[in-house]
Amino acid sequence: MRNPLTVLIPLTLSATLATAGWDNNAARQGYGNMNSGFGFSMGFQGRGRQYMGNRPIVLNGVHFEFDSARLTPESSVVLDDVAEKLQQTPDIKVEIDGHASAEGDDRYNLDLSTRRAEAVREYLIEAGVDADSMSANGFGETRPLVSNADENGRTVNRRVELLRL
Repeated sequence: MRNPLTVLIPLTLSATLATAGWDNNAARQGYGNMNSGFGFSMGFQGRGRQYMGNRPIVLNGVHFEFDSARLTPESSVVLDDVAEKLQQTPDIKVEIDGHASAEGDDRYNLDLSTRRAEAVREYLIEAGVDADSMSANGFGETRPLVSNADENGRTVNRRVELLRL
């Protein structure tokens, strides 16, 4: 069963990497649900359609240990795919953006989101992506996608995004 959040978040990347392809209705609305690979808005060729827009891609499936910038083991599924696509397109530069929910201190959330974005960048460097092609930024709780009023909203707002520069 498809997670409904993958349809709600603009241009998401599903961690399942199945061979399903695009949900055409969502794509027409400006939302992507691509379960077959990475890269529709970054200018990469996936198994679905190719998009060249400059919208961030939410890296669904990239998670961290609680209150930490340590990636969980299942994050490697998504990040290995991202690394492969970035290596195949060395002329593309990306910004890795970390975001947090509104729980906790503003300054702490900014620091945590920065450390998490940097952890993703370091993972990609170790996977062979050119360090000069990526930057990492943290935004804390300043750019929520949805309300932080409940746990579902906070979960959506805790994310890492890639933005083509």
